[in-house]
Parts: sequence; structure tokens; C-alpha cells
Amino acid sequence: MRTALFTLAVLALASGAARAQDVNEPTQQTAQSPMTSTLDKAVIANERKLNDAVAKGDKATFLAMIAPGAWMADESGFMKAADLAASFEQLKIANWAIADEKVLWADATTAIVTYKWTGSGTYRGQPMASPTYASTVWAKKGDKWVALYHQESEAKK
Repeated sequence: MRTALFTLAVLALASGAARAQDVNEPTQQTAQSPMTSTLDKAVIANERKLNDAVAKGDKATFLAMIAPGAWMADESGFMKAADLAASFEQLKIANWAIADEKVLWADATTAIVTYKWTGSGTYRGQPMASPTYASTVWAKKGDKWVALYHQESEAKK
């Protein structure tokens, strides 16, 4: 009886492990579906619009595109995104560009956009780092995409 129970337990564990492996196995990717490509482009367009709002000091657009309670991080530390908007008068961006954009989907309503930012300007009288590697977590809330979290890391030159 013990042997039968032990055997059943081992089989249950083995089948559970096999099922877990099947779920986590990478799937072979084929060409992106038009829907995914369209969503990627839409989220990247939002990222560009958000960057443009920051560069222009457009608080209304910036605040409309971020989630309530959104955060960000850079070499200065963590900050509420709304606090950045409150200091737009101390932010002067002469030019900017983003390149090498990629979208990583966590699920159907959560995307992470990564890219390389280059530009020039000052924040609180200090020159802005350029280039930087940046990423933003976007989430779909209702019918609208909003930024939840943004991170920037200065690139080694």
C-alpha cells in the first residue's frame, strides 16, 4: 500500500512538473500579427507623445497620459511623475529623439516600451544625461493607455 501511494505521489509530482514545463517553454515566434504590430506602434506613439509633452512643458497632456500615482526613477532616485510635471518650469529641453524602440508585452493590457533617448537640455540648471536607456510601463485602463512607471539609466559613452 505504501509503495502504491508513493508511486502515485511521484507520478502526480512528475506530471505537475511536466505541465509546468510545457506552460513555460518558449514558443517559436512567427511573423508578428497585424494586431500586435498595430498595438506596438500605438504604444510607441504614446511614448513619443509623452516625451514631446515633457519637452514642451505641456503639463495637461503629460498628466492626462500618466496613471494617478505613477512613479519614475533616474540617477537622482525615485520621484512621483506628477512631481516632475510640477517642476516643468525648471526643465528645458532643446532637442530630443528616441531610437531602437522595442515593446515587451507582459499581458494583453500591459506593455513595456524600451528605447535609447538622446537630446540636450537642463533640469534644475544641470545638463541632462545623453544618451540614456529608458523604459516605460504602459497599462490599458478602460479604453486608454497610461504610463505607470518610467525609468532612465545613463548610457556609458
